[in-house]
Amino acid sequence: MPTCSDGLTAAFLASACGGKLLFEGTVPVTSVVIDSRKVTEGALFVAIAGEHTDGHRFVTAAAEHGAAAVLVERPDLPLEDLISHNCSVILCDHTVSAFGKIAAAYKARCSAMTVAVTGSVGKTTTRQFIYAVLSAVLPTHKTDGNLNNELGVPLTLLALSPAHRAAVLELGMSAKGEISYLTSLVRPDIAVITNIGTAHIEYLGSREGIRDAKMEIAEGLKPGGTLILNGDEPLLADIPHAVYVALHHRSADYRAVNLRYTAEGMYFDAICPDAVLTDLRIPTLGEHTVLDAMYAVAVGCIAGLSEADIRRGLASFEGVGMRQNLREANGCLYVLDYYNASAESIEASLTVTKRLAAQRNGRTIAVLGSVLELGEHSDALHRRIGAFAKQCGIDRLYTFGEEASLIAEEAIRLGLPAESVACFPDIRDAKPLAEAILRDRRPQDCYLLKASHSIRMERIADLLLADSSDH
Repeated sequence: MPTCSDGLTAAFLASACGGKLLFEGTVPVTSVVIDSRKVTEGALFVAIAGEHTDGHRFVTAAAEHGAAAVLVERPDLPLEDLISHNCSVILCDHTVSAFGKIAAAYKARCSAMTVAVTGSVGKTTTRQFIYAVLSAVLPTHKTDGNLNNELGVPLTLLALSPAHRAAVLELGMSAKGEISYLTSLVRPDIAVITNIGTAHIEYLGSREGIRDAKMEIAEGLKPGGTLILNGDEPLLADIPHAVYVALHHRSADYRAVNLRYTAEGMYFDAICPDAVLTDLRIPTLGEHTVLDAMYAVAVGCIAGLSEADIRRGLASFEGVGMRQNLREANGCLYVLDYYNASAESIEASLTVTKRLAAQRNGRTIAVLGSVLELGEHSDALHRRIGAFAKQCGIDRLYTFGEEASLIAEEAIRLGLPAESVACFPDIRDAKPLAEAILRDRRPQDCYLLKASHSIRMERIADLLLADSSDH
């Protein structure tokens, strides 16, 4: 639970958000929650009127469970009940925006060097690499899970403590203006844009629109702050005063070269403005993860960390969630990567899976589900995935979901044998797909399972791994 270790007074909270203090209790706020079920002694409960429920219904229960204060936007509340529990009451026009103002005011009191990360693909992995490098030296705070939106970012900011000397925050978005708002709360010293892909193109219309939305992160940079961009992305080229990180663009400020796949992960050398760091190791696979790690190298250098600190931090990286988890079962290797998906991330994962299969002398099996939130671009991008799957030389293709059937159609059109392809458009039941995979399974096969998170590919993985005597 977010904690405000030095305590916040109700007067400070009301002043920060421009609210009216209807009653001032005597207990300082030491934590913040937006779920009344998580209220403990000293909590500020932010009552949010959501799609499914209204937090204002639970303010009395929050006070009964020890809330020090409640932030509300409705004046018609049982004020006497709240006062009887010594619970401060702050009335505002809109609790979500007031919550953001409180988080921004609290953040302004903190001295931690702050890095904000956004991008279409890889922002969570990049966040984890930057955290790994900075935390090798500094007490570092970071975004937990997927708390990267208008509610998650304030929660993360309010979890900062005076002991933290660095913070790494992930900023997510699906529409124009969202990053602009979040970066105004965070006010980063360093801002990173990992890439410009096709995620959320349904709402932003084009990759140029996505680029413009991501570039909003620079609006919140502190004076003298640093903007770090992908030097291999033409849409991000020639931004004044930006620092560029790349795998291929030779004039980038930070560039990875000599990439090697090993059983321990990736090894590479980093060409930096003032040094060359050789034989850096990361415990992940794929060129795309090297680029993610290079952002951490750049942040580490800008923050003044030593080569030894950067090297140690990269090696200590820990992934999160459902991203690129490798599992062995019945002699086969499964690459489970279904936290989210885009055309770009699927292509990167296919490349990694193909390499792993080659090392094992096994077949490359792609199990790909639909990619959502693509709007009018959905057909073209699913066909693009199918073309890449054929091009990279997969041996078998299974698709899951109606949209994903176009992946199969395009792969077959470009020459993948129809008998090597199977489509399962109905995502309500994963069992037929899992059974088809198991009937054709051979030792040494390497499987990639990837789709948008809401397709719930983990159902397939559970069935495949449950069949394993190794599980």
